[in-house]
Amino acid sequence: MILVELTAAIDAAGTLKTFYVADSHFATSPTDTPASIAFDPSIIDPGSIGLHAFADGRTGGATKLETGEIVLANVDGQYDAWLNYSFDGRPVVIRSGAGGAYPGAFTTLLAATVESIEATTRQVVIRLRDKQWMFQLPIRAAALYGGTNALPNGLDGVAADLKGKARPVAFGRVFNVSPPLVNTSRLIFEVSVCNSIDAVYSNGVVLTAGAAYGSQADMEANAPSAGQYRAWPAGGYFRLGSYSGEQITADLTQGATAGARTVAQIIRTLALAAGLSSGEISAPDVSALDALNSSVVGIWIDDASTTFASAMDQLAASIGAWYGFDGTGVLRMGRLSSPSGTPMLTLSDYDVLEGFERRPPRDNGTPVWSVTANHTKIWTVQTSGLAGAAAARVGFVARERRSAVAADAAVKTQWKLAGTIELDTLLTTESDAAAEAGRQLALYKARRDLFDVPVDIGVLTGTPARIGDAIALVHPRFGMSGGRTLRLIGIAYNLAANTATLSLWG
Repeated sequence: MILVELTAAIDAAGTLKTFYVADSHFATSPTDTPASIAFDPSIIDPGSIGLHAFADGRTGGATKLETGEIVLANVDGQYDAWLNYSFDGRPVVIRSGAGGAYPGAFTTLLAATVESIEATTRQVVIRLRDKQWMFQLPIRAAALYGGTNALPNGLDGVAADLKGKARPVAFGRVFNVSPPLVNTSRLIFEVSVCNSIDAVYSNGVVLTAGAAYGSQADMEANAPSAGQYRAWPAGGYFRLGSYSGEQITADLTQGATAGARTVAQIIRTLALAAGLSSGEISAPDVSALDALNSSVVGIWIDDASTTFASAMDQLAASIGAWYGFDGTGVLRMGRLSSPSGTPMLTLSDYDVLEGFERRPPRDNGTPVWSVTANHTKIWTVQTSGLAGAAAARVGFVARERRSAVAADAAVKTQWKLAGTIELDTLLTTESDAAAEAGRQLALYKARRDLFDVPVDIGVLTGTPARIGDAIALVHPRFGMSGGRTLRLIGIAYNLAANTATLSLWG
């Protein structure tokens, strides 16, 4: 059966009440939580839920979540009053099970929020949205310059230059960023709150660093010598001793240690900034992803349109990782790797429903013989205007990224049309990029399969499957009669049919 809990504010005072609906008759026992509650058997269509580590059928890219609508019968008008209640933004929990103690004996399929509720004379439609919507918001939407400087004072620009533009922010290690000039009288530039401003350049020429400032007051009161700069990393600023319109760029490092500059740690930081609590982020997953890849990465955001999802996708793609919410609303993350280890679940052919199919992955269905990982991004590419003294940097800043290549030409001996992969990463060293290129070559130079495996939801009750799990499949087709371990990269629930289709890759 499918059981749904919805919460709404039922009056102007914001009094909360939980409503209980199901697709069949069910009541909790006096020892359940909540106790002695009857679920209204009014669900006509419980909708569908789909979560894929990447886009459906792919093994790289952004995590995708799909949610449907819950439809309730309203012929007798029992839910007409719901139009006066505020369900939007309130929690909804969908569970599945065959009976037993509530909620322990039931599998939580989705913990989400209500987007809207619409009622007609015949039905109520409940539209859902997952926590992923939080990541569609711009990172710097609320961090804009106000243009309020009363020169020579202020760090907010003036109406004619910076008003309405986003303040920049950096995570990890970034190279050759273009910081805005926030005070034209005192020649103060803003980078981002960071641990160190590693270098400042004028038309590509490195400037001499003076003593670091200890505070904003110190920075505003004491100018550097001509041709020098002085930095205040804790505030995210540096000040020049002289300036006549040259292109100013900088390198900086955010994060106290290299261990704070990894994909897992920066995704966690962004998730917290998006509004999640630490308890809503899987700490074991963060640690596990760090253990798999602790490379330093870096991202610079200086516009008001970059969303959390966009930044997190770029970070995750740098090491072949994924992120997304599980059924309980906890942010999970991991990395696509070859299936190995003890399977959390073994499916036999009698567990598999009609609709079982093999399909080639939409990317890398044919083995590849070469992987290129582009790294060490230059955030301000400079192909002209460099001073003569910047000759050593001309080649470096003229290219957006450098490349590390892993190749195995022997693959083409069998697979004549073996392809190549090119990855744009946020990795900051050649060695880390080379290691990731080699890992992905090992992953994709073998032929891979993707199976759609429909099963009864009851098969997953008690052992809920999570993205990244290893699952064994015993099936008479495609050489799997002796069993084969595959990796779960997607799961789609058809709640009306009480089935789940597992996307298994390996």
